[in-house]
Amino acid sequence: MIWVYIAAAIFGGAFAIPMILGGLDFDGDVDIDVDGDLELDSPDGGSDALGDAGGAADFLGSLLSFRSIVLALAFFGLSGIVLSVFDTAAAVTLIAAIGLGVFAAATNAAAMRYVLGNEASSHLTNADIRGTRGTVVLPLGPDRRGRIRTEIAGQTEYFTALPLRSGTAAFDVGDEVVIVEIDKGTAKVAPLSSDD
Repeated sequence: MIWVYIAAAIFGGAFAIPMILGGLDFDGDVDIDVDGDLELDSPDGGSDALGDAGGAADFLGSLLSFRSIVLALAFFGLSGIVLSVFDTAAAVTLIAAIGLGVFAAATNAAAMRYVLGNEASSHLTNADIRGTRGTVVLPLGPDRRGRIRTEIAGQTEYFTALPLRSGTAAFDVGDEVVIVEIDKGTAKVAPLSSDD
């Protein structure tokens, strides 16, 4: 049985170590349709059949992500090897190894759901952003980029900003502005009050 643990640790570790160190970012998901079909999705999107099946199916789908599977294999293998070296009973070793593997997968799934739930949406369009009110958090002027904070779809977003017109006076921290357009990732802003 030790060879099963070694194989799992080698295979899981080969992917898990680069993922943990941040060098590998593959996270295609294996989704289970309501009909029971398995699908491998890319990180960009694809099937969202689990969304209709409820929270339990959603959590199961996140447990079957590539990242969760390799972390489960790595922890299963490592714990199996360690317990085998200490001459723990084979049944206890197997149960503990499976338990630690499932725990690693569940922890990864919960962490990824938390991160994705708190991540700012990358699908905002210019139409979503234009006309949004913002507050200056770093001063900006015609020759100096600054930073603004705004609320879009219930999320706090930060943008690098410049005045819309080059002749506009500088904006100080706390000034209210409106986003007129986004140009190459920079928000072009105008003063919110008409007297500025």
